[in-house]
Amino acid sequence: MYKLIGTTLITALFGLIALFFIAPVAQAGTMDKAIKYCRDYKKDTGVGCSAQKCPCGRKTKKIKKWDRSGLKVGICACASKKDLKAAANATPEVQCRKNSDCSDGVFCNGEEKCRSGQCVQGTGPCGKDGKCFEREKSCKVPCEDKDGDGYAAMHCGGDDCDDNDPKRSPGNKEVCDSKGIDEDCNARTVGDLDLDGDGFVSMKCR
Repeated sequence: MYKLIGTTLITALFGLIALFFIAPVAQAGTMDKAIKYCRDYKKDTGVGCSAQKCPCGRKTKKIKKWDRSGLKVGICACASKKDLKAAANATPEVQCRKNSDCSDGVFCNGEEKCRSGQCVQGTGPCGKDGKCFEREKSCKVPCEDKDGDGYAAMHCGGDDCDDNDPKRSPGNKEVCDSKGIDEDCNARTVGDLDLDGDGFVSMKCR
């Protein structure tokens, strides 16, 4: 029985130590986070806030809350309702007067524009599928296939001799015709019409 009482006393003692030494350290860490948050908040918005035990006052508004381990009362970042309203209604500071005021000199993220005194981010010059090269200030876009026959146009490195006609591409069979239409995009082939079977292609094929 005495052993059980001794164990209970030791457990209670450790609990008191935790309450008086560990809890204040945790509280201090939470308060430090709140103070840093308020410092950054003012830098970003121009509105100051205070780190304090929750709840905020009647004339202030909670903008962030931190719960403290083992404690019902948390830490709040509280800002003046009047200051928050004034910041929301304030006219934005004029950032620019012309497009060049907004330029960051980077080609690949597009040209920034000045709109109503505010800088607006540009659109990348290379499109969704293109690859942008900042040093050369140029784009490389995938070779087009207008006719959808699976072969890219010759002008951008492909082998489709007519990207407007799906009947003309390397995958098609060459047909004998008098107009000389190149169905297979190979100028050396003219079709294989040989009705008499003498081994010579008809002169109608060209």
